[in-house]
Order: sequence, then structure tokens, then C-alpha cells
Amino acid sequence: MKISRIDMFQFDIPLEKPKRYPNRTYESLDDTIVRLETDAGLVGWGEVCPIASTYQPEHALGVRAAIEEMAPGLIGEDPTQTDRINATMNRWLMGGEYAKSAIDIACWDIVGKAYRRPLYHLIGGRMQQKARAYPEIEMGPPEIVKQRMSQYRAEGFTHFQVKAGRGSNFEQDIARIRMAGACIQPGETLVVDANKAWKTHEALRVLRLTEDVDFYIEQPCLTYDECLSIRQQVRQPMILDECMTDIQVLLRGLADNCFEGIGCKITRVGGITGMRLIRDVCTAAGKFMTVDDAWGADLSAAAQAHMSVSTPDATFAATYVSSYFSDMRYDEEAPEVVDGFLQPNEKSGLGVEPDMSVLGEPVRTFG
Repeated sequence: MKISRIDMFQFDIPLEKPKRYPNRTYESLDDTIVRLETDAGLVGWGEVCPIASTYQPEHALGVRAAIEEMAPGLIGEDPTQTDRINATMNRWLMGGEYAKSAIDIACWDIVGKAYRRPLYHLIGGRMQQKARAYPEIEMGPPEIVKQRMSQYRAEGFTHFQVKAGRGSNFEQDIARIRMAGACIQPGETLVVDANKAWKTHEALRVLRLTEDVDFYIEQPCLTYDECLSIRQQVRQPMILDECMTDIQVLLRGLADNCFEGIGCKITRVGGITGMRLIRDVCTAAGKFMTVDDAWGADLSAAAQAHMSVSTPDATFAATYVSSYFSDMRYDEEAPEVVDGFLQPNEKSGLGVEPDMSVLGEPVRTFG
């Protein structure tokens, strides 16, 4: 089996609530979908949707530019040889794991279809029937936290992530954390996510003044070294997210005892291949992880669903499904959050076949 054609699509995903970042507020996000066609008639799909160019180095225009660099070298390759595919992409482009992820995910979709198995069956098997999902609670006054936690609890969620740091101040962050701590119930999990916004002195001030509240702190500062410094000075257990970019950072964090868990985004670490490796190391090390992605729609949700249910419950914290916060659908049978949980369908591969009338014409075709 050989890749005979690669199509690249672009469209905008409308957001339920605007996302604010430095210099810009986003009403929608720029999404890229890749379609791999083979000479055997099988087709694989992948998706990557960076949030904003000021959030991480990944950005939407970079996705498509990177795919243009790699695509000519992939024509004629066997998509079921996923390690070989990744080695080929690395020969054609240094870095750009987020762009490579779309190709990698599409190849795994083809693998599932070739063996007529759901993807989870091929990346570890079904370790959970359904996967806990979690919502994010946006910035705002403490009353927003109370309101959202009550709303999301009624929708079946038990894992809550409260945003802090960006667009806030110390007093408001502390008040939001205390409100969340007062609202949390037995059996529920509370995470406070600063999205790398604090300087070390800011993180120390907030965390020392909230030591009596039971929560995990996620990515308080920009760099790994800053987070390690905070980890060594506060009592709150730590989750690393934005700096968790590859297996090398994971191994360093294990050696430094820098975290209890990680937030891992499929497209940040190169797709299913990179995510599976990180998952298995976390499992062996006894650390937990969330199975996330930056953003996306039905294909992104499907990749998260398969990776989530193939992750052991002891290793798995929850999954953040961005499609829960958007009405964009291009396959009505794709996995979606129901009663606070996500699970894949039983179709082969990812189990998603995008409606071409929604995608429109490809912006670039190779092969």
C-alpha cells in the first residue's frame, strides 16, 4: 500500500466564547485537515488546530507551510509503517511536530481501516469503557467559578480546570482558587491552570497564600526550569503542560521529580506515535496525564477518544475536548462528550469520515 495523494483543507472553527491572547481576540480558530489517499483505495484523515501564535510556537500558517515541505517526500510511502513515515518526515523537515502530527494521525487512521479495527485496538487495547472529560472555567470574578462548577457538575463532569494568571490579578486569582476549593465535592478533582502566565515571584505569592486549598497547580510559569523552582518551594502538586513538548522533557521531569502529572496535547508531541510513547512512559513511571489537544473538531475529538480509552485508568486524569465548546461538526457520528464522558465509536480507524461539503475544496494537493 502506498500514499498516492495528499489533500490539505483549511476552514475556520467558530468559538462559543472568544479567546483572548496578547494583541488579539479570536472569534474562530484556523483549522487544517489532511486527507491521505492510497493506491489501495483506503483514505486516512488527520487534523491540527493551534490556538494562537502568541500562545505557543505552533501556528496555523506554519502547519500548512510545513506540510508543503514534507508532502512530496511522502508520496509512494506505505502509511501503515508509521515509524518509517515519521522518519521520512524528519528527513524532510526539522521540527514542526505539530504539523507532522496531522500526517501521523491520518496514517494511524489508515492502519485501523487496513486491519478493520478501531484505533484504540491497535494502540494498547481498551483499558476504559469511557473517558472522563473536563471543562475549563474561564477568567472572571469568583462568582463565575461557582456558577460554572455547578453548571458543569450538572452536566456530569467531576474534573474541573479553573483558569488563573492571564488577564487577572493576585487578589482575583486567590479569590477564584478559594471559591473553587469551597465548591469542590468529594470525589471531584480541582486543577488551577495558570497557562504559564506567572513570573516565579507571582506564582510563589499566590500558591503560598492558598496552601490550605486542595488543588493541582498546572504550568504556573513559562519555562521548565521556572516550574521546577516553584515545585521545590510549594506544597501543591504540579502538572506540567506547555513545556511538555517531547519525551526528553518527560524524562528530565521524572529525573528531577518535577511533577505528579502532565497535560499532553496530541498534536504538540507529533501525533498518535509520540503520544503513545509518552503515555507508556507515564504508565511505567506511575504518573498521570490528561489527553488533550490545542483545539480542533471531530477528528481531534476522535483521536483523543481512542488515546484516552487505551490509557490505563490509574494513569489517566481526564481529557479536554474542544469540540464541546463549538458547534462545528463535519461528521455527526463522531465521538462527542455525553454526560461528562468521551468514548470512540466502533468504526475502523478513527471512525470519522468528514462531510466534503463542509470542508470544501482542498487548498493544496500533492501527488
